[in-house]
Amino acid sequence: MYGLPSANALSQAVQVLCKQHHATDRQGFQGQEAPLLRMLELSIGSGMGKGSVSGVSGANGVLNLGALELWQAIHRTVDEFWPGRGNLAMAKLHLIPRLELWTTQVGGTENEPHLLEMCAYWAQQIRDLLDPPKLVPIRGGQCPRCQEHQVLGTNPDGERVFGPCLLAHLSEEPVRVECLGCGGQWYDGNMLALALQNG
Repeated sequence: MYGLPSANALSQAVQVLCKQHHATDRQGFQGQEAPLLRMLELSIGSGMGKGSVSGVSGANGVLNLGALELWQAIHRTVDEFWPGRGNLAMAKLHLIPRLELWTTQVGGTENEPHLLEMCAYWAQQIRDLLDPPKLVPIRGGQCPRCQEHQVLGTNPDGERVFGPCLLAHLSEEPVRVECLGCGGQWYDGNMLALALQNG
């Protein structure tokens, strides 16, 4: 059979990337979301790298390198594996129809789970780029599991520095706190207060 039924998981994952679809944002609001690949493409010229499930602000002429690098990485993967590779008649086909064509060829084969995983990964990367998760280090907090206050990490300049070991993921509901040292995770909202009291 050519193509995939609409209820197929791969078809749904590709629709999130390639077509308008229903979505829920990090604050729980539901609505129609533009195709994530289209929003990523528009954000390349935006420079801001922020948006929402409802769309992307207009381009301001500043190049968004993060968006460009992600677009190129997705394009390279799709270009390498899609079934029209080497076909000169399809050489100018846009990324979205290429991915849709690849999906129709992969559906029902042993490669379907791999493409499904890649589509889910790309969707998450695009959403994190357009609407970055709110990550807040808990200064002065102590991990209840390993009892550490700080962890050695690398700053944006590549220097090794100590920083708080507890990190709160405020975009998630319930709020998740993780220890960057031992990997412990807590979903109890009271963990924020507990961590600060232990400091």
